Amino acid sequence: MLEFTGLCAGCDQWTTLDDVGLCDTCAAKFDRDLIRQRAWDYSATAFGCDPKDYEALRQAVIEQYGPAYELLAPPEAQPTRPQNPPRKRQRRH
Repeated sequence: MLEFTGLCAGCDQWTTLDDVGLCDTCAAKFDRDLIRQRAWDYSATAFGCDPKDYEALRQAVIEQYGPAYELLAPPEAQPTRPQNPPRKRQRRH
């Protein structure tokens, strides 16, 4: 695993970081948030888990750490991207 020293993107502490820029504590919170979101393809913990056990893993995380997100903003609190108006096509002469 690639590690370097810097400011953690989650807690702003100067420490050893992983390849995503998170300390060990924030990386664990991020992984639990991904499990809460059912983002199985992005969770390091879910990677080693049988797909049939995903929901049991999620339930275990919620029972141990609670349903509230620890690092990520809940999906309903995330801002929506503004839609750009359609552009007029210009003719080339």
